[in-house]
Amino acid sequence: MDPITEMLTQIKNASLARKKSLKVPYSKLKIAILIILKTNGYIADFKEMADKNFKKIEIEPSSIMLKIQRVSRPGRRVYTVSSQIPKTRTPRGLFILSTSEGLMSGEEARKKGIGGEILAEII
Repeated sequence: MDPITEMLTQIKNASLARKKSLKVPYSKLKIAILIILKTNGYIADFKEMADKNFKKIEIEPSSIMLKIQRVSRPGRRVYTVSSQIPKTRTPRGLFILSTSEGLMSGEEARKKGIGGEILAEII
């Protein structure tokens, strides 16, 4: 399974099970996604940890994510221009885009006029 999809699914499952925290393997891309999720209130907090030989990220989920859809996958990349960034289905929904200026939410990319790869949709 794709590491990003796996992390998002683990966060969703931990919030549904009302877990206080979970640990996932470290990567810079995951940290950037977690910053966006924390800014939008989907997780309470996260921190980097060193476990023997490996770095991990400890995440504290806060709210329940109803649906996570990985739009761009390793087998099928989905790109968009700024004028065609899709709107979310719910007011609280969120698109995560990988742009030339780094990862950002769909709304932020639309305001800056930047397109990119649509990584995931969170409802």
